[in-house]
Amino acid sequence: MPSLSKRNLAALLLPALLLAGTVAVVSSQSVSTTPAGAQQAVPTLKALQAERVALAKALTPSVVAIAPKRPSFSPDGQSGMAAGSANACSGFVVDGQYVITDLEAGPLMQDGTGNDLYMKTGASVWMMAHDGTEFSGKVIGRDKRNLMMLIQMDPGHPPLPSLRFADSDKVAMGSTAMALGNTLDSMLVDRVTSFSYGTVSGFYRFEPVDVMTPGDENSAGDPYKGNVLEVDVAIHNGDHGGPIFNLDGEVIGMMCGHFMAGRHLGCAVPSNQLRAVLPQLKKGVPEGELSQAWIGFGVRKPENDKRIFINRVDAGSPAEKAGLKVGLELVRVDNYRIPNFDRLGEMLGTKPIVRKRRIGGGMFGREREVEMPVSHGLPVGTHIQLTVRDPDTGKERTINLIVGEKAEDF
Repeated sequence: MPSLSKRNLAALLLPALLLAGTVAVVSSQSVSTTPAGAQQAVPTLKALQAERVALAKALTPSVVAIAPKRPSFSPDGQSGMAAGSANACSGFVVDGQYVITDLEAGPLMQDGTGNDLYMKTGASVWMMAHDGTEFSGKVIGRDKRNLMMLIQMDPGHPPLPSLRFADSDKVAMGSTAMALGNTLDSMLVDRVTSFSYGTVSGFYRFEPVDVMTPGDENSAGDPYKGNVLEVDVAIHNGDHGGPIFNLDGEVIGMMCGHFMAGRHLGCAVPSNQLRAVLPQLKKGVPEGELSQAWIGFGVRKPENDKRIFINRVDAGSPAEKAGLKVGLELVRVDNYRIPNFDRLGEMLGTKPIVRKRRIGGGMFGREREVEMPVSHGLPVGTHIQLTVRDPDTGKERTINLIVGEKAEDF
């Protein structure tokens, strides 16, 4: 066997010695019995946690559970985690004696009759406070455009604190969002108002009905024409109608059951839309007489031409403030292509629109004709993205229009 020189031996031993040293260091570290975090406190994180807990505790009394009548609290009532459903939805107190909730919340729609599945103005409701106190109220207004119902608490109601509205136009994507509600009847079953913590992750309008596939009578879309805040807080049965709030404890939105296919996150109606109509609902203005939306522009389609052009912009209108000009070609609404001139009104949603369509057939059962809403109407305060093209240069740009209120409705 050939012998090793001193230089070669040193070259072989050095890596081994280094490795042994490394193992020794690792071994000395691995036998340490000091608990993680014991040598270095994290007061900032603990303070943040304490503040979040305090905020949830302070806001909890402003949230109530709501149902058309007193639900059964027994297991036979089929509510709570075991059943995956809820017999009551959520609402939150504003201005001392009023409660805002979701008009379309499942428990509230069970009392509907005929073609109108929503609770009528004047109907009585049952409510429960965070501490289990039961009381009643009366529906004094509703606005399907905002998926909103307003309840006035009956005399003798508990003194519940009111929540304030934030300016939802100033809510930035990535900002903190928190939610309180009656998740799976947590308030009824456990006397616990559920709390969820997350992030605002989007701000948009839903896909219009039949726009992506106009020839398919079963295609997707949503008749709600307002904006939604997209949040990744947990929203379950029983939460709809509850508040989404910011770090100042102000309401930035109301949880709703609508969602955009493919996103699978929770949605909320922005606070600016709610508070725009709240004064009228408190006065008892009927739904059909609520202030109407104003966008302030007109369009035309030249004969034998598929293009749509702006032919009128009203002075002082939301369209003028947004920078819309006569002569521009209107290309898309909320980045959706306009199938034809007749569908533009449905996409903008300026008024309630119902049209007949055939559904069913094949695996869906016998085909039949039904009346389907394609627009509940456009809420005041809604943001609409309009894509326009300069016919001279061919350049496109996006205009953000904020829907106003018709002057004659003030």
